[in-house]
Amino acid sequence: DLVLAARCFVKVFGVAFLGHWRGKPGAEVHEASLSMRVAMLLAAASCVLLGIFPSYVVGRLDVVTKAFAGARIGTTAGASGWMWLTPVAAERASYSAPMVFLGLFAIIGGVYVLFRSRKEAVRRAPLWDCGFAKTNERMQYSATSFSMPTRRIFGFLFSIKESFRPSGSPGQGESYREKFTYSLRIRDRVWWGFYRPIARASFWMARQTSRLQRGRIQIYLLYSFITLLALLVLS
Repeated sequence: DLVLAARCFVKVFGVAFLGHWRGKPGAEVHEASLSMRVAMLLAAASCVLLGIFPSYVVGRLDVVTKAFAGARIGTTAGASGWMWLTPVAAERASYSAPMVFLGLFAIIGGVYVLFRSRKEAVRRAPLWDCGFAKTNERMQYSATSFSMPTRRIFGFLFSIKESFRPSGSPGQGESYREKFTYSLRIRDRVWWGFYRPIARASFWMARQTSRLQRGRIQIYLLYSFITLLALLVLS
């Protein structure tokens, strides 16, 4: 799960920040407004504050929950001080986010100083492009192509159907189209082979049972009469 989650975030970051512009050339692109940037800055600052000082934030939130619900969120969160987050008890587990942050900051700062203190200048060169010298926006990796190796490896667990068809006008001949429409359909074999038949049978039985509800009082009285006769015969 951790490897797949890391791969997912690498894909999102690579497609969003390391790719070429796919829109129309000359499009009116501008920076976000000040209110939008301030909102994102407040959200980022809240994440940093909660990540570095969790016990302090939980203690502040306890005031609200105690006033409305009469209970606290973290009864043991700050039992060992503001530097330590204690989920259950100090004897079982404790976590010091400020010390972890300072350790990471020291490691990153040390690596930065180590590389910047070298006598030879840092040489800047284009990234390795796998032999493709002049890539454009149509040749770069997309989200679908990035996840293709994963689909190839774990494809036997699923029912995968990929198809593409030309949808644009031909450029230099019929084989060179401007646009292609790509579709990907993934079905879970366990769902379609085991759970889906059970679900369809359940819905079929529900539809058949719903026919008993005719909405007429005479039919309901007939059901009651037949039930009473069956009970008398069986008893």
